[in-house]
Amino acid sequence: MKKVLILLLSSAFVSSCVTRLPTPQGIKEISTSEYETVVENKTKKTEVYDGFYNKLTVQATKLDAEMTESLMAYSAKLSQWNLEKYKEEKNKLIENHSTQTEFFMSFYTPERKHDDLSIKQTSWKVYLDVGGQRYEGKATKVKSLFLDLEAIYPHHNRWSTPYVVSFPVATATTESQKMTITVTGPLATTQLNF
Repeated sequence: MKKVLILLLSSAFVSSCVTRLPTPQGIKEISTSEYETVVENKTKKTEVYDGFYNKLTVQATKLDAEMTESLMAYSAKLSQWNLEKYKEEKNKLIENHSTQTEFFMSFYTPERKHDDLSIKQTSWKVYLDVGGQRYEGKATKVKSLFLDLEAIYPHHNRWSTPYVVSFPVATATTESQKMTITVTGPLATTQLNF
C-alpha cells in the first residue's frame, strides 16, 4: 500500500510540474524577474486623497521600444508562440508605434460611475506633455481576462480598470525625452512624470 501511495504522489508531483518548451531561435529569452524589472522601471504611480478618502489612483506603463520588445518576448514565452506569430505581433506593434505613443493605464476611482475614460462623453482628459507640445490622449478599455493582464502588468489589480491610452505622436519622437501625463477631471487632477 505504501508503494502505491508513494507512486501516486510521485506521479501527481511530476505531472503538476510546469515545463515550457524552449524559446524558438530569433525570440529574445527573458525571465519573469527580468520582465518584471522592465515593467517596474517603465511604470509610474500616483494617488490622490481627500483626507483618508482615496479619490483616484493611476498607474501608467510607458510602452516604448524597450518595453515593447520585453512584452513581446514575455508574451511569446507565456503563450508559446512560434517565430512566425512572434514576428506578426511585433510588426503590428512597430506599425502602431510609428504613428502614436501608448501607455497601459491601470485606473481606479472608488465610484464606478466615475471610471469612464473610454466613453465619448467622459469628463476626464488625459494629456501627454513632451518636447514643448501637448497631445490629448484617447483611452481604449482593455477587454482581456484579469489573469492575462496580471501576468503582463503585475501592478494591475482587480479593483482597477485597464486602459491603453494613445497619443498622436510617434513613439520614436517621445521615448528619449522627459514626458508628463496629466489626468484631469472634476474629481481630481494628477500627473505622472517619466
